[in-house]
Amino acid sequence: MPLVARGRPHQVVTRLIADIADPVIRRLLMLAEETLGPAPVPYLWLACGSQGRQEKTGVSDQGNCLILNDAVTDADHDGYFAQMAKIVCDGLDACGYVYCPGDMMATNPMWCQPLVKWRGYVNGWVNKPVPEAQMLASVMFDLRPIGGHIGLFDDLQDQTLTMAYKNSLFVAHMVSNSLKHTLPLGLLRGFATIRSGEHKNPLDRKHIGVVPVVDRGRVYALQGPLNKVNTRVRLEAGIHAGVLPKSGGRHAVDPHPCRRA
Repeated sequence: MPLVARGRPHQVVTRLIADIADPVIRRLLMLAEETLGPAPVPYLWLACGSQGRQEKTGVSDQGNCLILNDAVTDADHDGYFAQMAKIVCDGLDACGYVYCPGDMMATNPMWCQPLVKWRGYVNGWVNKPVPEAQMLASVMFDLRPIGGHIGLFDDLQDQTLTMAYKNSLFVAHMVSNSLKHTLPLGLLRGFATIRSGEHKNPLDRKHIGVVPVVDRGRVYALQGPLNKVNTRVRLEAGIHAGVLPKSGGRHAVDPHPCRRA
């Protein structure tokens, strides 16, 4: 990629890739409405994962969901919005944004629900912080509205942050989960590489490099509480809010602190 070859900062490159995907999604939503007719109730399409955090790479899969107005009927949910989700997700795949292998897409009925159902999700995930609940709750912290009625998300985001922030057990579980990733060092202090499979020998830079920083950025945002989504912005906001020490935050935000004059 020319931007990478020219030494552009990673946060600029990943933000640009996400910014390109956003209008593609909005255009696909327009095409869906042109095909299916006007939506029967207000809806909101949201991006999650790396697209939600605006940290998308050239090989990231798609991640998305739909929040529907509570007036939606079962017929509209299973008919209109199921078809809308298929049109958009199929279109994204055709554009190179491949289907999520974990099925975290609006085509999965779990991720296409009325607002009252989403509120129930949040309540259950925060109050029962088992590993699966932590993973699903983390999805909520990385959601970003793309197209539709944004008002469907405002109160839900506030509810998620408030409930999670006040639940010390949930926060402790999130912190513990973020500390599970260890440095890629072997027995003799050499780098521990991938041992087998198609990608044998290279370093797994996603799971031992990117994921730990993303997880901890999410924790700092939760401790704020801060409604930021992008990891770098979360870290900077955490420093400003005092939930992240300046020295540690500086090293997390700047990958090459020793290069500064």
